[in-house]
Amino acid sequence: MLLVFYGKGKGKSTAAYGTVLRALGRGWRVAVAVFMKSGDSGELLLLRRLKLPVRVYVLGTEEFVAPGNYEGEIPSENMARAYAFLKHVLPSLMKSYRPKLVVFDELGLAVHIALVDEDTALRALRRFAGRRDFHAVVTGRYVPKTIKNMADLVSEVREVKHYFRRGYVNLEGLDY
Repeated sequence: MLLVFYGKGKGKSTAAYGTVLRALGRGWRVAVAVFMKSGDSGELLLLRRLKLPVRVYVLGTEEFVAPGNYEGEIPSENMARAYAFLKHVLPSLMKSYRPKLVVFDELGLAVHIALVDEDTALRALRRFAGRRDFHAVVTGRYVPKTIKNMADLVSEVREVKHYFRRGYVNLEGLDY
């Protein structure tokens, strides 16, 4: 099945990593591809520390890529990593490691801002839609309609109240 968690509220990646824990509890092999983020989030630190059967691919860099500003090394590096993962690494991973769950964290946003080519993402995700033997989760503030239409489950996470509005940004342990 292809699951999508999107929207402007907090909790999309948290839901995805909750799904990772649930899958690991069932003995599944899991792969996580993190788009547009560095690898220093609490969930990734824990997965590495526990040495669980999870393959983690950090495709983002330390610096954030601003939408529409794709000049320079950082956006190019993000684009190259994402393309290489979706086009070459993922197919090989599916054959050799055979994860039952793959998380594409922030892929929706990466496609929305054109950091990742939409057709490339759709080709990669098509293998999961409607399947019962392996699954994928896509997260992102914005997810294109084409991905949502292909998905088997779409959950919108919306903000009702958020501490960001009071000036608290990226709190360790809560946001990363």
